[in-house]
Amino acid sequence: MFKKTKPHAEHPALPTTDLQPAPSELKSLPGARQSTSVIGGKTQLRGDIQSDEDLTIEGQVTGTILCKQHTVKLGATGHLQGDAYAHTLRISGTVEGNLVALHKATIHGGAKVTGTITTPCLVLEDGSTFHGTIDMNPDNEVFKSVFADKPAPSSAPRQKKTSEATKAEDSTASA
Repeated sequence: MFKKTKPHAEHPALPTTDLQPAPSELKSLPGARQSTSVIGGKTQLRGDIQSDEDLTIEGQVTGTILCKQHTVKLGATGHLQGDAYAHTLRISGTVEGNLVALHKATIHGGAKVTGTITTPCLVLEDGSTFHGTIDMNPDNEVFKSVFADKPAPSSAPRQKKTSEATKAEDSTASA
């Protein structure tokens, strides 16, 4: 009764396919692991940063950070003197400037922030220090101006020719 065996039907081998996405497809797959740029704890950077990947800062940055579609993480040893614009902000270090997060900003315990935080979702953990203003209006104009996708120009802007340059071209063309 229990030891009956059914004959196994022979199934033809199914062709196998490589299920690994091409590197160019990784960016578009939800949940795909993305790379992270790291500014180390002994690094000091002065200037603006624009990143198309997650950014972790353990050192000191003086300038503006623009990371529209990704996460900026300021570690416990990190110091930012300037503004940060990101999809998500995770702050554990010190910030002297404005923070703008399209999705969410988290100020972890031990973090010190002085400035304005603009985000529709804000978490201030116990032990964090904040001095400044908070704007949680999801219709804030800063979101539209910073995070709106603007099409890239199709070509470099053309410069107007001066009348002297036009005359010089005309004289060489007629010669």
